[in-house]
Amino acid sequence: MTTAAELSAPAAGQPGPGTAGAVKPSAQLAYLARALRAPVVAEVYERLAERARAEGWAYEEYLAAVLDRQVSARAANGTQLRINAAHFPARKSLEEYDYTHNVGLARQTIAHLGTTSFIDAAENVILLGPPGTGKTHLAIGLGIKAAHAGHRVLFDTAAGWISRLQQAHAKGELPTELARLARYPLLIIDLCRARNYAEAAAMLVCYVGCRPVAGSA
Repeated sequence: MTTAAELSAPAAGQPGPGTAGAVKPSAQLAYLARALRAPVVAEVYERLAERARAEGWAYEEYLAAVLDRQVSARAANGTQLRINAAHFPARKSLEEYDYTHNVGLARQTIAHLGTTSFIDAAENVILLGPPGTGKTHLAIGLGIKAAHAGHRVLFDTAAGWISRLQQAHAKGELPTELARLARYPLLIIDLCRARNYAEAAAMLVCYVGCRPVAGSA
């Protein structure tokens, strides 16, 4: 039977269990935070410990508070990475949309789209209207909502998508490019005004296996 004495020694720089009396808890927690790649834990554990002592938290409450800060920060970082990778031309939110541009647009419709349930249902969204009515704003806003919901998003104009697929085809890499695009739950195709652009958008939807697409025309 394995005994505690037979366990391997800790790695260099790691506080060992046998030295608990000689190592300050703060130093051990700092090491553990680094080992877990949890920098926020290292930033908040002392401050939250003071609050926990002052307010009489249970051990479980303190641990949950520390881990909650780390998880929240990691989720925020992931969202930011997804937004950056989407290549939006600007940051626009649904909450910032000016409905005076389109008084006939139902707020509840946009609010429902903002839940991103259309992505899970593999449904497409088409935003129609004359120039200047905020279609691109809404498309970006939906994309940012999707990023916050954990979905990967990719944005481009119809002309950009056409160029992208043409270049991949010319290099003999179209199947590879389409397979890569199929990994995105949401593709946004902006400025589908000309007929050939609209046709290209329809082709893109079919090519990537009917992935959800938000398009503005």
